[in-house]
Amino acid sequence: MISPNLIQTMMETFKDLPYKVVWKYDKMDIPNLPENVRIFKWLPQQDVLKHPNVKIFIFQGGLQSMEEAIFSNVPLIGIPFVFDQDVNVIKMAEKGIGLCLYKETLTKESFKEAILEVINNPSYKERTMEISELYKDQPMSGLEKVIWWMEYVMRHKGAHHLRSPFLDLPFYKSYLLDVIGFVLVIMFIFLFITAKTIVFIKNIVFGQNYGKKFKQK
Repeated sequence: MISPNLIQTMMETFKDLPYKVVWKYDKMDIPNLPENVRIFKWLPQQDVLKHPNVKIFIFQGGLQSMEEAIFSNVPLIGIPFVFDQDVNVIKMAEKGIGLCLYKETLTKESFKEAILEVINNPSYKERTMEISELYKDQPMSGLEKVIWWMEYVMRHKGAHHLRSPFLDLPFYKSYLLDVIGFVLVIMFIFLFITAKTIVFIKNIVFGQNYGKKFKQK
């Protein structure tokens, strides 16, 4: 979904930056690739974000990517493309952890200005660290929570009291076939009554007009 013009804008911007750029992208044969840009088809995103030299994370607005960046104290620039990404980057900007840009209006000047603003203005980093601390302030880590629940299930012999009733529903209820059937019947009855009413009114109106014309003759 990245147009050639957008790629060219990004390349020109990255070339002017005094930083090294690591880019996850499916195509490796980009012409005129700047020396400070390295392209990889796949990267362990969480490991990259945890590196102490990472200054900023430019992403498409995915929720999980935003959470990983916040967890690693990395400020953001969001360029949304589809689905919920617009909402995510707007919330990100409102929280003060980054800036929101749009691919339709992105220029080399605006892109470079945004990158340098987020990197050089410490407020974005500080705000990201504040939210990260709130996120991490949990009674136990994710791994500890998983272990606790596994032991809980073992202690209570499968924890059948937590079993969802949905698993025991018959097939037609699981897929709401009974509800769909009921709605279709109601719709059929409504359409049938509507059609009969229209025919009845039509017969009365045209019947009266026909009677008047017959009397006039």
